[in-house]
Amino acid sequence: MMLELLKSASLLEASIFFLLANLGIFAASVAFCWFLGIAFRHRRIFDRWEPLRGIELAAAFSAIVLNAAVSVAGWKLWTMGHITLHASGIGRAILDCGVMTLFMDLGMYFFHRVVHHPRLYRLFHRFHHRHESTNPISLFVLHPLEVIGFGSLMIVFLAAYPMSVPGLMAYLALNVLFGTLGHSGVEPFPERLRSIPVLGLIGTSTFHAEHHEHPRYNFGFYTLVWDKLFGTLDPEYEARFSGAARGAQDR
Repeated sequence: MMLELLKSASLLEASIFFLLANLGIFAASVAFCWFLGIAFRHRRIFDRWEPLRGIELAAAFSAIVLNAAVSVAGWKLWTMGHITLHASGIGRAILDCGVMTLFMDLGMYFFHRVVHHPRLYRLFHRFHHRHESTNPISLFVLHPLEVIGFGSLMIVFLAAYPMSVPGLMAYLALNVLFGTLGHSGVEPFPERLRSIPVLGLIGTSTFHAEHHEHPRYNFGFYTLVWDKLFGTLDPEYEARFSGAARGAQDR
């Protein structure tokens, strides 16, 4: 029913819907980040959160608006038949979510490495790295072109891969979850995670926090796979993760 209403919506109606949806995602992410900071305050990766500044609040609002605009672009391509969405059972939804996660993780790894090229870094990505110790809005403190780039990568995938609606919803939820965890400044994952096959490849909060401290390492987002494969995993990662997970992080 919701898909039918969305497909028949006007451009204005779709724009309002996606703007409200992205405002809701922002609010949920910030609230969850605050919760993590309180619930796991004994597992801090950083001594403190980065202070909130006016320019970064403006950047976060810009990211919300641009994410809504990218969503509208995807919606328009869907209504024109260039993107295929379909219903599915749980098995197909899990498969689709997994495929999209791996594709986006690889795409974002290379996109992330590209914007760390010295010239591009100064122009675009250095703004995000203003937050070395991160805070609840750090996920959204991005240069506008980075927001558009990430959204465009998602649209490219959806244009090439017939996606199930539950799989897409699961991926979007996973994306916000990992983004929030990565910028929370605390480590909620248990120390034993790294010794569990497959699960040990999950991109933890420490993994992304280290990237903010040491920008030459840890370019992945959801997993450690590509950093391990291409030799960009921080050599201190395992020790740092274990320390944070035990609540004994060196400061």
